[in-house]
Amino acid sequence: MIATCKKLVTDIQRDKDLDTKLPEYAELLGRQYNCYATVKGSMNYYTMKEVCDEQDDKNTDVCKYFALLTGLLDRHLVKREAVDEDSMEAIAQLRSNVEYKMHILTAYTDAYEIYEYVLNRVEAAVRDEVVPVDAKGLSEKMFDYVFAENDTVVINSKLQLLMAQLPVRMTKNKFYDIINSTLNIYEEGETTSVDEFVDMLRSAVLLKKPKGFETEYPFLYHVYTDLAEADYAALTLPEFEDLTKRLNQAATIINNEVSAFMLLQEVINDVYTILLTIDAAYEKNEEDVPGYAAALRIIKACVKAETIDQLPDEVMDEFFTIEGVQERVYESIVILEAVLDEVRVGKAEQIESLALTETFDRLDKVSKLLSTSLFIDLDKVSGKTENADHAYITAKKEALVKELGDLFSSVKRPVYRSMMCKLLAAMPIFMNTQQEIRDYFDYVIENCKDDSELMACNKLISEMIEE
Repeated sequence: MIATCKKLVTDIQRDKDLDTKLPEYAELLGRQYNCYATVKGSMNYYTMKEVCDEQDDKNTDVCKYFALLTGLLDRHLVKREAVDEDSMEAIAQLRSNVEYKMHILTAYTDAYEIYEYVLNRVEAAVRDEVVPVDAKGLSEKMFDYVFAENDTVVINSKLQLLMAQLPVRMTKNKFYDIINSTLNIYEEGETTSVDEFVDMLRSAVLLKKPKGFETEYPFLYHVYTDLAEADYAALTLPEFEDLTKRLNQAATIINNEVSAFMLLQEVINDVYTILLTIDAAYEKNEEDVPGYAAALRIIKACVKAETIDQLPDEVMDEFFTIEGVQERVYESIVILEAVLDEVRVGKAEQIESLALTETFDRLDKVSKLLSTSLFIDLDKVSGKTENADHAYITAKKEALVKELGDLFSSVKRPVYRSMMCKLLAAMPIFMNTQQEIRDYFDYVIENCKDDSELMACNKLISEMIEE
């Protein structure tokens, strides 16, 4: 199969017999995508069924969405009904529903990180357990940790981890200067890159709350409002312990929800791929690929069984049959997919003359569905956008600084410092030399006069270094 794929790609790149080779390419890539998604999907679907079986409440959104997904598999894989527009709209809506939930959960994660930072730094004071910290020793330990390896990527990664925990000891104007300098890097780059970066910063401190933030998870919202309204300068021990307890409860809910939705989205992407490619692939894959037929049997058995416990014993044996199939098929996909964009754009006229435009559009969508980005925008058109000139960057900087200024003015110092810390960790490192980094470490540690905060930094950073 590898040799066949390589030869087909070479023939197309040399414009050899395109009237025959382009349909062959589309058919072969479609079949490989279908086989890959079916084998991977059989394992993911089985695991997702286990997750829903273990939930006491079957009325959760995760279980409801999974039931709808099972209905689509029953229609089109078990009963072999033709895939229609209604089913394609249904699978697209399911995917959108999960993205909607994940946007909300991500926003709560960002929110709780802000207040966890504050709670960590007042804990010692609230518990009256403040002890001195060796500031010089902590600074040296951080510097040695960062430069233990002579690898720029590793160094920058470690610096960003530390920036997320270090005290913030700079004026707002200095902070805005760093934002301005960071955005200047994007000048003459693509406007979409600038927009995405600014949106990321805005989302990190909840300048941009997603729809449903206040309504979808009432308990999470109540915890968030209590954290936002707390007076951290006058926090009592019972108040601290109550906030910490409920923050931990909220974090557990988020972790469970995110894990379930991540797996569900992976299954949705697999099923979406199957529906997009099944008509051209089903019979030939079932005939040619033993692992494909076994994967189908796993999915069909899971669809028909009420619970995992009701699956026939022989279904478990099928997993041995599909072992290694996914990896072998992926090797073919890598070869064929490497030229997909090149073929779609460069051979667009021939593709249109062969009435294959819709087929290649489907293949492009599938390549996104099977990418490492579970929540990739399927409708986003790739290609260069306008360049961000000086005026564009200036407007973005002014708008962002104005929004952040208003936000910081609306919260107390510990909270806006936490927000500043979160943003600094999300931006490229603004120090350029080892000496600048050493000086920065020395400055923020030595100028942190809050012993409780310094204790928290020392504890968290030491744990990070020792991992």
